[in-house]
Amino acid sequence: MRFMPTLFALSLMTPVAGFSQTAAPADPQVDVGSRVRIAAPVFGTRTKQVATVVSATPDTLVLRFGAATANRSLAASDITSLEISRGTHTRKGKGALWGLLLGAGAGAVLGYALYEEPKCEQEVFGCIYILPPATKGSDAAIGGLAGGIVGALAGALIGMRATDTWVPGTLAAR
Repeated sequence: MRFMPTLFALSLMTPVAGFSQTAAPADPQVDVGSRVRIAAPVFGTRTKQVATVVSATPDTLVLRFGAATANRSLAASDITSLEISRGTHTRKGKGALWGLLLGAGAGAVLGYALYEEPKCEQEVFGCIYILPPATKGSDAAIGGLAGGIVGALAGALIGMRATDTWVPGTLAAR
């Protein structure tokens, strides 16, 4: 009977030992055509600028900024920070989640606060309800549901804007 718990514990330890043996990834190197975000004192007040690499050697980086036709050389010793773009990503899921939470919370509070007691004004037949009369709790639930849907849609729309994924980079030593 003690064999099974021991075997189970050993099977759980094997993946942990396997993952602990992986080497740390090295910083990616700059290639021609790479989109980089670079910081150097020669740029003045704007600390980081985005450019495309025209050519790269171990001591010099030739860059093209935006739609400019002229290239600019920069010595490797002048570079204080170098990051390489690894594509773009959106934050639709994160925005939708935040929108859902904020919208549901605001909708529930509004539904609870705006609740009014149902009034029956008929004297002949009395009040006949197809659905049971609303309560503060049901109004809060309906408000939370509606606010959550609107918030999730708004958050997803806001999160659709693509942004770059930047990773630290190095110049190639040739």
